[in-house]
Amino acid sequence: MNQIQEFTEFRGQSKRNAGPSDLLLPKHLEEFLRIKLRKHGNLKNYFHYLIVKFQKKNLFSKFPDTAFRKTLYQSKRQNLIRISFRPDHQDWYEAKLAGFYFGVSICKLFSRLVDTDRDEGFPIPNWKTAILKLEREKVRPIHFYFTILSNKKMILKRLSKGQNFELNTA
Repeated sequence: MNQIQEFTEFRGQSKRNAGPSDLLLPKHLEEFLRIKLRKHGNLKNYFHYLIVKFQKKNLFSKFPDTAFRKTLYQSKRQNLIRISFRPDHQDWYEAKLAGFYFGVSICKLFSRLVDTDRDEGFPIPNWKTAILKLEREKVRPIHFYFTILSNKKMILKRLSKGQNFELNTA
């Protein structure tokens, strides 16, 4: 029982100092990722940058209507590359929650965020100032989920009662 408790999340907080995590990235994004890693220093910083950057945007257009349905994974035919890193626990938790909402795996979410970042194609002269600029807006972690979910009262009610979310779409 103790082993199970060590690896589960409790009340929205993920375990600190967790081991390395793996991301699978399609081969066609490898060169772009290398460029971004040179700018950001490492994958942990770039992952944080993507989470903060895309919290500010409406992601509905980037993901089809998959909310609360079965989890979609990447196709194995994409020649996926395995990348290991130690993410910040809060960033990983937010990615898991966003992935759950959109009905995609964390790897697919990361790939879509990298692909969207590549498509935007704007140069970032200094990634540190870009992150500081995004974080100055003081977006709390749960704010992101309120902006992508439509019924805020229902969410608050369910969060306060500790209930699971369900989306009734037919």
